[in-house]
Amino acid sequence: MQKITFFTAFIVTSFAFAAPPKVVKEFTGKVANVIDGDSVEITVGQNTVILRLEGIDAPEPAQNFGKKAKEVLSALVLDKTVSVKQTGDDRYGRIIGYLFLDKTDINSKMVEDGWAWHFSKYNDEERLAKLEQAARKDKKGLWADPQTPVAPWDHRAKKKTPEIKMPDSKDK
Repeated sequence: MQKITFFTAFIVTSFAFAAPPKVVKEFTGKVANVIDGDSVEITVGQNTVILRLEGIDAPEPAQNFGKKAKEVLSALVLDKTVSVKQTGDDRYGRIIGYLFLDKTDINSKMVEDGWAWHFSKYNDEERLAKLEQAARKDKKGLWADPQTPVAPWDHRAKKKTPEIKMPDSKDK
């Protein structure tokens, strides 16, 4: 019985204090374009790469605060030399990673200032979860909206689900 208790405590502790994803590569470049509140194009030498910010999900451009999230990210990094800690690639061929301007973690800043959610489906970092909780509590950024903000993943899922139209009684 004691082995099970120790094992359960170990698993719970491992998830509660999850480490950030492993960095597989580091590089620097200049932000050439901000696509939206969580994706940028970076010029690295003669190449351009698309970076999707690890662990966050900002409102889609068509959502409330989508344009504002892009504006905030643009003000932070557009035309600036940044460093990237790459954690992987996604199915769309984008690089996934952390974006830094000097020593500022831009991924965290977007969540901390209320312009993005912690994307807990793909990232279990407790620090990002706490930053989101604090931003919500302090009504920062999109959390100042009196209407409950719709998470970007819910917005995308709703767009994918076809609307079922019920036949009108006149159609019979």
